[in-house]
Amino acid sequence: MVLNINGAHFRYGATTVFSNVSAEINEGDRIGIVGVNGAGKSTLLNCIVGELTLFEGSINKGSATSIGYLRQNHQFESNATVFEELLRVFDYHKKLLHELNSVAQQMSNAKQDDYQRLSQRYDRLMAEINRTDAYNVEIKVNTVINGMGLRVFHDSCVNTLSGGEKTKVALCKLLLEQPNLLILDEPTNHLDYKTLDWLESYLAGTRSALLIVSHDRYFLDKLCNKIWSMENGTLYPYNGNYTQYTLLRQQYIERQTKLYEQQQKQIDKLTDYIARNKVRASTANMAKSREKQLERMQLVDKPQQYAIPPRFVFQYSSAPSEKVLEVSNLSVKYGERTVLDKCNLEVNRGNKIALMGLNGTGKSTLLKHILNPLPQEMGAIVYGKNVRTGYYDQENNNLLSELNVMDELWQHNLRLSQTEVRSRLATVGFVGEDAFKQVGVLSGGERARLGLCILTALDNNFLILDEPTNHLDLMSRGALESALQKYDGTILFVSHDRYFVNSIATAVAELENGTITVYNGNYDNFVTTKKSMMQTATNDSTNGTAGQGKNNSSADKNKSCNSSYRSAKQRAQSVNIANRIKQIEKRIVEIEAQEQAINEQLTQKDVVNNYVLVNSLCKQLEELKQESDTLYEEWEGLQQ
Repeated sequence: MVLNINGAHFRYGATTVFSNVSAEINEGDRIGIVGVNGAGKSTLLNCIVGELTLFEGSINKGSATSIGYLRQNHQFESNATVFEELLRVFDYHKKLLHELNSVAQQMSNAKQDDYQRLSQRYDRLMAEINRTDAYNVEIKVNTVINGMGLRVFHDSCVNTLSGGEKTKVALCKLLLEQPNLLILDEPTNHLDYKTLDWLESYLAGTRSALLIVSHDRYFLDKLCNKIWSMENGTLYPYNGNYTQYTLLRQQYIERQTKLYEQQQKQIDKLTDYIARNKVRASTANMAKSREKQLERMQLVDKPQQYAIPPRFVFQYSSAPSEKVLEVSNLSVKYGERTVLDKCNLEVNRGNKIALMGLNGTGKSTLLKHILNPLPQEMGAIVYGKNVRTGYYDQENNNLLSELNVMDELWQHNLRLSQTEVRSRLATVGFVGEDAFKQVGVLSGGERARLGLCILTALDNNFLILDEPTNHLDLMSRGALESALQKYDGTILFVSHDRYFVNSIATAVAELENGTITVYNGNYDNFVTTKKSMMQTATNDSTNGTAGQGKNNSSADKNKSCNSSYRSAKQRAQSVNIANRIKQIEKRIVEIEAQEQAINEQLTQKDVVNNYVLVNSLCKQLEELKQESDTLYEEWEGLQQ
């Protein structure tokens, strides 16, 4: 048992946040906590780590349990560089290595009487160093720095970083500490899809139990084997990942609803019988029997549903031409920096294309130029016939703050009647007086629902969506996914929500190094194809130029996956990199074998008693370690 929660109750003033919460975390558990905003997820985490005190109940840790906690928007302060701060996790390991070097120096000058004692101490230190893998601590730190996208901040002072970058550093530190229980509150904020893929793989391999609050459904699907659902002040545990949880929860609600309705019918029947027969002498005893039966009945609670989700319906009156949009040789520079380099993208009728890329690669720039006229010398952007475009801005800056909600929607489609406007607003949660709220006071989620509602009121056969799931809760995201799946028009969208991309996309257009590569299928297909291509490149480099026919076959395969194929120069660079990676990996294996052989020598009695030989072997170990560190650093750089 890692941690046990028993009858936990917490409130703020007279407001109960949760009550009678009981659950257990065991080794190997990967638990995701879900629930609407304000359900008490973060409050429960703060109670677990001791920052808040329960009003009733208890939280008990196992005797060997250590907890690492990443708060949402973690405020991490340090005057050290990123590398130095993360290396502090391994102070014990550095102390071991320092002590080992000290003992080795003493052995080289020791007299025979002291030598035996020092050699035994050296053996104990070496055994502990091997057990804790102390020689590789810098490699571990650099691996996490690179994986979390912090390589450019390697030598930067932590206090000079942005809030999001500091949160990344805090997460890196927790990953390196490897506590028994790792508690993460919205760890996927500020991370691009490549970093998320790396983090998922890293966490999947950790021995720590995980307790995660996240709105990233793909993240929960990949990592979690249990879901805790916080609903109406109570915690409901489910086995399985997020997708399995949604199915199990729906089945539970349907089953409980059926039981509740059956019992209510039985109660009504008994109540009616009692009312009709209680006053009659001949049937009074039977009526009393029914009363006792009613009193003994264990009531089934009516299942509590979340609030009604919004409903979006996207429609159009006439279809566009087969080719909806064509972008040809689009190039954009900002000063000396090339953002887009002769980009090509073709969007055909019915396509639902996800535009993906790391932060700063030019996704927003591309959308801006698709939506607005541009000088001809920058490239060509051509729309097909009868294309009517609707655009969703992630911050909804096109909404007018001084208007109320109803007038904002009405001005976009004056043909709607007042009744139709009120009806449309009601389907996305603006009921009654909410329709007269001023736009300027709306929350992020309300602005998002209004922006999407406006799109449903327009006759668009081509939707361009920029981060449409931002500010939406899980229920609203599911409603939007369902609506876009049913929409048979054309969509080009940018999203960091991989679950959303997986549900909607028929193709993924990756923007990287200023160019676009298109992969058929959803996000899972995109990841699988990328991994397959990397593996093919590595295999080809292993076989050398003798496998020219195989290389041609691989190239044909890549062309079938991508509408923009890599140049010969780019392919040559990939092969050279793959060759160098193979050479490095081979040499690292050789070094590890040499280190193992030397360590085995150092345990032999005749070697231990020869302090000159021991000193020589220690020097060899240090040289091999330095070479290994250099190779690992180069290897990690080539992986980027």
